Amino acid sequence: MPKLTQSNPITKTDGTTTEVLFAHTLPNAPTLKTVSLKVTYDPGAFTPRHRHGNAFVTAVILSGSVESAVNDEEPKTFGPGDSWTENPGDIHSHSRNASATEPAEFIATFIAPVDQEEFVIFDCPACKIAKDVK
Repeated sequence: MPKLTQSNPITKTDGTTTEVLFAHTLPNAPTLKTVSLKVTYDPGAFTPRHRHGNAFVTAVILSGSVESAVNDEEPKTFGPGDSWTENPGDIHSHSRNASATEPAEFIATFIAPVDQEEFVIFDCPACKIAKDVK
């Protein structure tokens, strides 16, 4: 898989496109960086159970609707303008397009240690989506 960079969107065969919008070290907290990804789910697409390492995550829906759940929560459906957060170490147990006919798009922004390179971490190393983001 090619490296995910600010100018290199990656399209997955599962109907998910992930694009880096920005990645910056925080000048007032130089041990942290912020990384923002735009995720587009084709109708019915999903991301398997995963985590986001030591990052704090905020997500906001741009269009369509996304079902999401963290840890043992019941999935909730989020529409345009809705948002959720995830704490470092949380398990993103459910993330999918709520529609079988319409795409969905959201922005995920991470506040993470500057040395964190993976932002979507699965149990199997071959399943990584966002890697080597500087």
